[in-house]
This record gives sequence, structure tokens and C-alpha cells, in this order.
Amino acid sequence: MQESNISVKWLIYTFLIGLSANACFSILTISQVTFSIFPFVTLFFAISHFYRSYINETNNETTIRPAWAAFFIGIFSYAAFTGALYPELGSNFLSITITLILAIWLMYKMMFGDKHYSA
Repeated sequence: MQESNISVKWLIYTFLIGLSANACFSILTISQVTFSIFPFVTLFFAISHFYRSYINETNNETTIRPAWAAFFIGIFSYAAFTGALYPELGSNFLSITITLILAIWLMYKMMFGDKHYSA
């Protein structure tokens, strides 16, 4: 195995951004979900810390695709959570499936990284 150059801070921040963005969207659009200010505060602080780490770090090209995967894992995991809490909203099979596929891909990238083969 080789050392991974993926920034774990980026993954945590993008996961939190996706999770809290979907929570804010759910609060504003789904009547069964009760209002709370905490997803909005979490979204603000996660975006500000992510932007600060983006500005301060250099050579972050290897972290972009895993960060997008962590963002979508956050979005689809909260959608699966709300689907489990409120079954009348519909099935959460698709969101669970996408979350698991992205989590397996992200775990593979974290363990093995990008392998460049030369001929």
C-alpha cells in the first residue's frame, strides 16, 4: 500500500456541508421535519472552515474527487435518514444504495490511492 495524499479535513468538511445542506433543505421543504437553527449554523461554520483550509493548502488536486464523494455521501445519507424516520415520504433504497457505493469507492481511494502505471 502507498501513502494517500487525500486531505481528511476536506473529507470531513465536505461531508458536513452535504449533510447540513440537505438538512436545511429538508427543514424548509418537508412539513414533517421540525425547524431547528443548528443545521444552518453547522452549514455556515463548515463552509467557512472548508474555505479557509482550501485557501491555505497547496496541491489539493488529488482531494477534489474524494471530497465530492464525501459531499454526496452526506447528502444521500441524510436523505436516507429522513426516509427512515418518515416512511410516508417514500422509499430510501436509492439513497442508501448510492451512499454505500460512494462510501466503498471513497474507502478504496483512501486505502490504495491513485495508481499510475507506466508502460
